[in-house]
This record gives sequence, structure tokens and C-alpha cells, in this order.
Amino acid sequence: MNKLDYNIKQRKKASTLQALSSSEISAVDTLIEKELYRECVVHLYFASFYLSQAILLNSLSQNNPSHKAVDSTLNRMHGRSRHFPRRYVRMHSELHSLRTEVDYRSAHTPEIKRIIRYLKLVKLYCRFVDRHIEEIGFQDILKDIFLANDNKVKDFSIDIYCPKTYSHHVRFSLWMPPFYLGILKIENLNKHIRDVLKMSHVKNSGNYVAGLNSRLNQYDEHQLLMLDIDSLSSDVEFKLKEIGGILLKSGRGYHFIGRQVITSNHEWRKRLRKILRDPILKQRIDHKHILISIKRGYSTLRMTTSPAKPVKPQFFKEF
Repeated sequence: MNKLDYNIKQRKKASTLQALSSSEISAVDTLIEKELYRECVVHLYFASFYLSQAILLNSLSQNNPSHKAVDSTLNRMHGRSRHFPRRYVRMHSELHSLRTEVDYRSAHTPEIKRIIRYLKLVKLYCRFVDRHIEEIGFQDILKDIFLANDNKVKDFSIDIYCPKTYSHHVRFSLWMPPFYLGILKIENLNKHIRDVLKMSHVKNSGNYVAGLNSRLNQYDEHQLLMLDIDSLSSDVEFKLKEIGGILLKSGRGYHFIGRQVITSNHEWRKRLRKILRDPILKQRIDHKHILISIKRGYSTLRMTTSPAKPVKPQFFKEF
């Protein structure tokens, strides 16, 4: 099976579904530790449900399809396909039935062996879907910001840094004009800088990651509003919608990149301080990230992975 021919809108929709699935899988890992096996079934099913929607975007007629529609479409499109592993089709149908039984028809608790078997299958299904859907990369996100600001962005700033500390480490910063978004791959840049750091005997150079710096344009005070968010709620999403920007899922938390260019450092600091006082946002954001950003004059949000930060930030929503 080749990569799916999705347009940018479909790729964003698929990325949202894939991020939701990852959250469900993480929930199952936690529930297994607590021996809540009935609850595991529900989250396993929804993980499969989101992944199946992502793989079926060209075949589903509704934006929010029913459970029955996803199940029947998956069986119709891939139940006998030589290029799509049938075990994922069977797994989805079995989880659909088991979730219905657990939720509505039975007090039976599934065996742990069965839960673990399904969890392994869902994780394999997740990797299969990831391979066949082109991700929304950081180049796509930066291009969106560039196009939304009427050529106000002359340069983006990229940091290569150790994600385990805010200070007292070697840190590379470089300016990248938008022209290079289709040429320079951030992951390759990160790898080459790591090699330089290793040859320079910098400690823990293998843990270094690339991140987006909030500063824009070498000769201006332009900035982007960037937040590290611990958890989401509908109220938080409403506040982020007022700001406007892109939300990424990063492990158990979220990264938010505002789309609007802020044209002075004074205004940028003023907005960050306002967020610290906001009765809704202040409960969910990483205060230390904002305070350090104000102190040093810029924010950084991670874009790539390393052994210290193995989960790659993934496009989740845009406001």
C-alpha cells in the first residue's frame, strides 16, 4: 500500500485523528497499571476508530461518521485487500463489538492477556497508518505562518539546544529565510549540528533537539506568541481560538504557536504577562516556560526528537 494521496486539508484532519488515537493509547497504558480492564476496551476501540477514520478519509462521506459507517467502510474497502493487513480490519470489528458489549450488555471484565494483545495490535496499526499518511511537518506549519502574515516574516529563527535545561548549555541559533523551507529539513539540520557538538566534546550532545524560536526577522523586534500547555479543556481551546494559531500534541502536553506576528518585544512581553494572569489559561500553561521566555527575550518550542525527548510534536488543531 502506497502513501495516501491526501491534500493539505485532509493531512491536517488525519493528523488530528492520529493525535487523538495516541492519547487513547496512552490512556490504555495508564489504565492497565490500575487494572481497569473494562475501561481499557473503550479506549482501545476509540484508538482504532480514530486511526480507521484517518485511513478512510477518501472513502467516508461524512465529516463525523458513525461507528457503524467506519466499521462497514473499513471492511468494504480493505477487508479483502492484498495491500492492507486484514488483522487490523478484524481487530477493529472485534473491538467495536467488545466495546458495545462492555458498555451496554455485560458486566464481564476482559482478561488482561486479551487487553495486552489488542494493545500491541493497535500500536502496530498506529505505525502502519503513520507510514501511509504524509505528516504535517514543521515546514508546513511555518509556511502557514508565513502566508498568513503578508510577507511580514523575513526570517524564522531555529534553535539547537539541550531540552533538559533552560540555561548553562551550548546553544546554536540560526536564521532561516522562508525561501529555505522547501530545501532545508529541520531533522537533517539537527543531526548535523549534533555531529558538530559531538566532535566539540559537548556533553549529552545526542540529546540535543531542534526548536522553533519565537523571534522573527534579524533586524526587527518581531515575535510569535508560543505557549507550553499542560492540558486542554473546552475553555482553554476557546481562549486559544481568540489568539489564533496552531496547536501541536507533544507527549502528554501541547505546544501552541500563535499565527499573528507581534511587532515589538514590549507588546510580546505584555501579552505573555496577560496570559499568566488569565483565570483560565493560567491553570493549564507551564508558568516556568513563560517566565524564562520573558527573562531571556524569546521562547522556544521543540520540533524534533532525541533520546531525552522521544515523542515528536504532532499537528493537532488550528484556530
